[in-house]
Amino acid sequence: MPDTPRTAADVLPATGLAAGELRDVMPRVDPSQVRVRSATPGFVRTWAKCIRAVTMPWAVYFHPEVMARYTRGEGLERVGLLMVHELMHVEQLARMGAVRHSAHYVRDYLRGRLGGSSHWDAYRNVQLEAEARAATRLVAARRR
Repeated sequence: MPDTPRTAADVLPATGLAAGELRDVMPRVDPSQVRVRSATPGFVRTWAKCIRAVTMPWAVYFHPEVMARYTRGEGLERVGLLMVHELMHVEQLARMGAVRHSAHYVRDYLRGRLGGSSHWDAYRNVQLEAEARAATRLVAARRR
């Protein structure tokens, strides 16, 4: 079973992904420099119900259930693909800066909500989320 990860580079090998597979998609990201943490229960309470990870400028926070599955060696590929998604947010933060990234994210989300979209539809239509999903699909397709 894998140990509790300290960085994204710790997660990727256990899931069958190599950091090199990400370089062309995320050139600004060094997985060995991206901290991975288990989110505290208080932090998780601020998340929407189905959220499994959140990227902040200083770390990727996994839901405690995700972290527990990882350390038990369960669903490693799924955790790895979640990590790819979150690393794309790290790439976006590096490319745009935290303020600009947040402004784009909130603008897209509010545009959807004010246009009548549900929370989840507005979330799915945030351009930065769509980019992270596309990067994850690209990496997953290379593994097949």
